[in-house]
Order: sequence, then structure tokens, then C-alpha cells
Amino acid sequence: MVYNYTDNHIINDTIFSTITKIIKINNLNKIKNMKLIKLFLILILTLSLTSCYRVKPDGDQESVLIYKPMFFGHGGVDPIPVASGSTWCWFSTDHKDFKITPITITEDFANMIPSDNTPVSFSVYLKCQVQKGKTPLLYKNFSDEWYKNSLQATFRSIVRDKASAFKMFDLASKREISAQLEKDIFKYIQEYSKKLNLPVEILQVSIGAITPPEQVLTETKNTAAQNQSILTQDARASAELARKQAEINKAIADQAYKSQMGMTVDEYLKLRQLEIEKEKVELIKDNKNIHIIFGNTNTTLPIK
Repeated sequence: MVYNYTDNHIINDTIFSTITKIIKINNLNKIKNMKLIKLFLILILTLSLTSCYRVKPDGDQESVLIYKPMFFGHGGVDPIPVASGSTWCWFSTDHKDFKITPITITEDFANMIPSDNTPVSFSVYLKCQVQKGKTPLLYKNFSDEWYKNSLQATFRSIVRDKASAFKMFDLASKREISAQLEKDIFKYIQEYSKKLNLPVEILQVSIGAITPPEQVLTETKNTAAQNQSILTQDARASAELARKQAEINKAIADQAYKSQMGMTVDEYLKLRQLEIEKEKVELIKDNKNIHIIFGNTNTTLPIK
């Protein structure tokens, strides 16, 4: 067997070159695969960041999470609300915010007909508070419009029913009637909410000013003004009558005095003039630098 060194060397070089090429190809494939993996991870991270959002309720709120999976898993309401801090949610998850501090709901009643068929208008205020930690139950059973779905119709009905038993004047002017209405309505709506298992505390019911129509108010003001005018005229007439009677009584008394003293008319008039001058002196006797001019008489009076 003849050993050819040159041929063997060429074969080895060829094999080495082939192996080197294979290694380079594998390295290139690995690099490409690494780039694909990185690109995939970046894509997943981007989707995660853009498909999530943060739920952060205010200090007086609770947030209820409602799961709505797109491809797999189960939907429904999370029984534990987000009460403080924040949480990240998948884009398919919805949330509802509920105020857990006291709120006041206003119901307006325009031209409600009481027992005497004279319409009145007023507002009623319902103060209540959603129970902490029970907002998921509230949403699940009554939705986020829980007042409209559970209490509103009954609340308005009981207000009309209770108020219509009274007359317009009593509703508008007697505070004790409004207070009794508030008490009765509060008791009824509180018991009704408990019957519904509504996780809301009823705190207070209050009624605003009850007013009749503008026409009735105008007529009432006019009537009051007329009554006051009549009273004023009567008072003036009584005062004038009393003044005239006083003058008559004074004249009678003067006549009786004159007759008793046996005076003539002229003597009595002079006496009255002296009495009047004395009354003047009595009024100013404590004042200094006062000059008194008496009437046509020679009589003088001592000033004490």
C-alpha cells in the first residue's frame, strides 16, 4: 500500500473546512434564534404593558373588579374589593367604583296633591351609606345603579302616600307634621332595605320647605295684607274714639268743678290759665337761664 501524504493532507483540510463551515452556520442559527427569542420577549412585555391598567380608588371609595376573560378562565365579580392602594388588571377586566362614605340623594316632588287638592312642591333628602367591604355583593345583586334598581320607586311612593294624608296649609306651616312624616318615611324605608338584604345603611330622611303654587302664595299675601289693613284701621278708630271720650270726660269734670266752686265762666278760665302756667314752670324749673312769659294776668305763682 502506497501512502500518499499529499492526498491525505488535502482530505484533512477538506474535512476541517467543512466542520468549520458547519460550526459557523450553527452559530449563525443560534444568533438568529437568540434574536428571535429577544424579539418575542419584547413583544410579550409590550403587550403586557399596553394590555393592563391600574385600578386605584379614592380614599372614600371601593372598587369592584369584574372579570371578563377573552380566551380562557372564568368571569364574575371578585368578592374582595380594592379598598386601598392600587392593583393592576388585565385589559378585559372591568371595574366599578362605589362611594363608602355617607351620601345624600335628593328627590323632588312638584305639584303633589294633598288631601285638600291644593298642590304643593318640596324636596326630600335620603342620607345613606354603602357598607364597607360589601360593594361586590351590592354590585352583584343590584348593579352600580343600586338606588334606582332597588329603592327609588318605593321611596317616592311612600313619600307621596304619607304626605297626601294632610292638607296643604298643615304641610306648609306646621313643623310637627313634617317631623312626623320624616320619622314615618325613615322607618318604612329602613325596614324595606333590610328586607331586600341591601348592604346600605339608611341614616336619615329630611324634608325641605313645602310650598304651594305661586298663585296661592300671592293670594295668601294679599289676604294677610288686607287683614293687617283692617286691624290698623280698627286700631286708629279705637284711638280716636278714646281721645274724644277723654275730652268729653275732661269737659264734664271741668264743668262739675266750676259748679262745685261756685265760679263764673270767666273766673274758671283764669284759674285754668294759672294751672297751665304752673305746669309750664314745673316742666322747666330745673333749667337755668329760662325766661317765662305769662299770659295777661297780674297773678304771680311761687316757683318751688
